[in-house]
Amino acid sequence: MNKIELLAPAGSMESLIAAINNGADAIYLGGNKFSARAYASNFDNETMMKAVDYAHSYNVKVHVTINTVLKQNELKEALKYVGYLYEIGVDALIIQDVGLISLIRDIYPNFELHASTQITVHNGEGALYFKEKGLQRIVLSRELSLDEIKHISKDLGIETEIFVHGALCVCYSGQCLMSSMIGGRSGNRGRCAQPCRMQYTLKSETLGEKKGYLLSPKDTCLIEDIDSIIKSGTSSLKIEGRMKKPEYVAGVTRNYRQSIDKVLKNGKFDLHKGKNELAQLFNREGFAKAYLHKNVGKDMMSYNYPKNTGVFIGQVTNSGEVVLEENVALGDGIRFHDDGFTLSKILKNNSEVKEAFRGDTVKLFPVGGYKKGYRLYKMSDKKLYDELKEDLKLYKKKISLTLEVEFKVNAPLVIKTKFNGKEYKVYGENVEVATNAPMTRERVEDSLKKSGEIPYKFDQIVFDTFDDGFMKIASINNLRRELFEKILKEEVSSHRKRRIQESLKIKNVKSNEDLGYIYSCITKDQLKALSENKKVQNIALDIFFSRQKNALNKDDLKKFHEQNSNDKNIYLKIPNIIKGEFNNIVKTIEELMPFIKGIITSNVGIIRIYKDKLFIIGDYKLNIFNKEAAEFYAEDVDIPCLSLELNRKEIKEMMKNINCKIGVNIYGNTELMVSEYCPVGSTFGGKASKKECNGVCMKDNFKLIDRMNENFSVLCDNNCRSHILNSVATNLIEQVEELKSFNITNFRVDFKDESYEEVSDILNQITKGTKNENKKYTQGHYRRGVE
Repeated sequence: MNKIELLAPAGSMESLIAAINNGADAIYLGGNKFSARAYASNFDNETMMKAVDYAHSYNVKVHVTINTVLKQNELKEALKYVGYLYEIGVDALIIQDVGLISLIRDIYPNFELHASTQITVHNGEGALYFKEKGLQRIVLSRELSLDEIKHISKDLGIETEIFVHGALCVCYSGQCLMSSMIGGRSGNRGRCAQPCRMQYTLKSETLGEKKGYLLSPKDTCLIEDIDSIIKSGTSSLKIEGRMKKPEYVAGVTRNYRQSIDKVLKNGKFDLHKGKNELAQLFNREGFAKAYLHKNVGKDMMSYNYPKNTGVFIGQVTNSGEVVLEENVALGDGIRFHDDGFTLSKILKNNSEVKEAFRGDTVKLFPVGGYKKGYRLYKMSDKKLYDELKEDLKLYKKKISLTLEVEFKVNAPLVIKTKFNGKEYKVYGENVEVATNAPMTRERVEDSLKKSGEIPYKFDQIVFDTFDDGFMKIASINNLRRELFEKILKEEVSSHRKRRIQESLKIKNVKSNEDLGYIYSCITKDQLKALSENKKVQNIALDIFFSRQKNALNKDDLKKFHEQNSNDKNIYLKIPNIIKGEFNNIVKTIEELMPFIKGIITSNVGIIRIYKDKLFIIGDYKLNIFNKEAAEFYAEDVDIPCLSLELNRKEIKEMMKNINCKIGVNIYGNTELMVSEYCPVGSTFGGKASKKECNGVCMKDNFKLIDRMNENFSVLCDNNCRSHILNSVATNLIEQVEELKSFNITNFRVDFKDESYEEVSDILNQITKGTKNENKKYTQGHYRRGVE
């Protein structure tokens, strides 16, 4: 089997220590800025250096996350920070912003770069695209199945990293704009407000409505699948949890370390004990394997409770007692509904006990608050947490080394060892002739086996020479410390690097064409309204929502070309997420190439294939936040479109001295989420997995309603993915002249769930300058922006 890395999270120094003490091969952590966990404790520069040195003293790698998109005015500071991380010996950077990737490739070409899961790499062609752009490792989207992981890792020979445990986003990472558009807190900037953990009502026009935490997934737990995951060829198994307590990091890392080691040695891991411990540390109504086996229906969701559920210990009987389903002990935290208490007394057979066990009938105190019929949950296990707290101690873990000793009279005491492929040797004072009783071998061994505040210990002492002689114990101790410090200094300093200042390279731009307005549509009615307007020249047809009522298909595109090829330019809008259907999408593009001028997409796998064959408009989900990111994609894309999270000032700033043409979306119901999970099929269709879809999404229109009574349309595409649209359309039509003054010449207008009349109204606003005072719109982030 291949060498596998266990990658643990650290939101604090204590978590880093806990991870190392429990066998992590590598740690990932973030600095005070530019991290997708902006609300974690994170590491300032001084603490970062200490963390890196501490990890390297154990031969543990450190990967630093700079996994947010960066505004133009942040790039300089971010690049300076990268230089600091390079100098102190950070092993790799996990990055989202392709503009920063481009700069690092030029200035620090030897710095190892990993594509963050926020870049949304979810197919083989996409992984190849970023490998060819100079990234050594791809952190794959969580939505991939075991076969897909194997294809990318083993068949394509790409170094990959996958999440095996922890919280799961219901939307593809890097594609979610829900928190951003609703509340201004951007997930792409590390400030997600977690709207997926809120209650929603899913309403159908004919099927009624259902309420619950409809977008809240259970945490992932793949500890049962470690064997098959390792065989898939992936390089790194990643635990999510930079916001979690150090004890959580300790316990989860410990269990996955034990499981991996058992698999590699053909041993057997106690899955029952392991899963119970993991559930006690944190779970949301249990765990899910979700995407690993393509089971993405209601069984992966925690509909009833979005927070830590705890472990069910029993239901209160008529007598106020509980027949225990799990062990309990004094000091445990107990929950019922949204209330709870710390267990202060246990009565068993009318006698007080300190702990009770599964099957026992007990009364738990304090009694106040819970009643008969209540279900009780153990939220914290004092015994477990006390045990895990021991793993937060500095240098608790010791690396065992073999020490060779020359204890020769009238010669210096010599001790040497090997670590990490290198030999270390130090010379001490001369061994004296014993005037009285000579030193025993045991006494010398005892002195050399001491360790203290150091990562290493000599647990095996080999004497090449041992004469009857004498030396002060203090001298032996000093020599031992000198050897330890020599190893420590070398292990830390060997990772340090000197800055390499390369020059910035001029990027090649694919084209410099202007299209003006570019319209896209999904339904026949929308296309009819567009075709009737003579000022509309560029139309993109999205034929991948044919499950929806009145939706467009391939034949509609061919027919439209036949009737309008002389006065309309036809484009094909390609899905941004393409997995198992990738080859079919390619076949569709090939079939329709004679009928189209180009494509619109943000799928980098498709971009890789067609960058030299078709005119490509890059969709806004490429998350372009700065000039360097735009120019990165402009090597392969004709018109990259900007992120919808930029405000006017930021757009203006990044357009200065830009080397490529840019597109901006000026109208559309923004796609807030795209997910493999379908709330429609799972809620109304009884869908436990994708295989059981009964097509209920085709029978009606569906709205997701939040606690503020905002209505979000839910569309399902041809591949059973759900798309949640904003409750109101973004409309920047009145800002077009200002955008033109910023040197922007391409304007996107996207229609998704609009009627014929609504499309006609928007066209009138664009071509005639009319206003619809009765319609509610938003300017999105054009004025406010995101933090």
